[in-house]
Amino acid sequence: MIWLLISILTNTLLLLILKGFERYGVNTLHGIVVNYAIAGTTGLLLKDVPAFDEVTAGTGNVFWIPFVLGALFISIFFIIAKTAQTSGISIATVANKMSVVIPIAAAVFLYSEQLSYIKIAGIVLALAAVWLTSQRSDGGKLNLRYLFYPALIFAGSGIIDALVNHLQKSVTAPHIIPFLLSAAFLSAFVIGLTIVIARSIRASEKITLRSIAGGIILGVPNYFSIYAITKALEADILQSSVLYPLNNMCIVLCSAIGAVILFKEKLSLVNWGGILLSVIAIAIIAFA
Repeated sequence: MIWLLISILTNTLLLLILKGFERYGVNTLHGIVVNYAIAGTTGLLLKDVPAFDEVTAGTGNVFWIPFVLGALFISIFFIIAKTAQTSGISIATVANKMSVVIPIAAAVFLYSEQLSYIKIAGIVLALAAVWLTSQRSDGGKLNLRYLFYPALIFAGSGIIDALVNHLQKSVTAPHIIPFLLSAAFLSAFVIGLTIVIARSIRASEKITLRSIAGGIILGVPNYFSIYAITKALEADILQSSVLYPLNNMCIVLCSAIGAVILFKEKLSLVNWGGILLSVIAIAIIAFA
């Protein structure tokens, strides 16, 4: 259970740190790119780098997954940014958290995991809780013209979770997984750095020390947010169809509380209703 708690803590830290970027004037794009470099390097420093033939033998036909994950990491970030600009951060958050449906479906169809009717009810309540918790407290209306972008967030975030789950189940040597995660982060860094260089040439953007510092602060918990969930899956205490919704709901709850305490964000009665519903959903999913 300790790895599940670490996953919840580090994912919550990610959201709070990203919120702090705005307050402290960190260029979000630059900070995110630096973060990928730090996250990838952290994994390499903490674990022995396996030999190339050991990696290829241990990964088999899933050797491609880290590179796909890297591309998804950076692309989903840009889509979330676009959605936040056009439709608001609320709908971007909803799409991201509701994507838990995809790894759950993958676990049921690919690995024959079982879902009881009570667990299904808990998952439905969990999705409703995410929606209510993420509603805009100012009563602003969402523009339906931009639902295409949230749909991409939903699909991309869900595919990331499903691929991480599949990687953990497919790799025959568990000690290789940290290296594969580092490869995914470093792939995202290379893609992001290419974008930053192109933008710098075109618009004369410069990476500041503030953005580098923000990326360093973000990078370490970012690595452990992914590594911890793979270790939680490896522990096999809970089925992945239960672990993912439980993880996401706790992140929603902790992030909401953290935002209120640290950033004095105001939540409506609907938001608090969603938080209460998430607690009920967590209990149903975890103990059914």
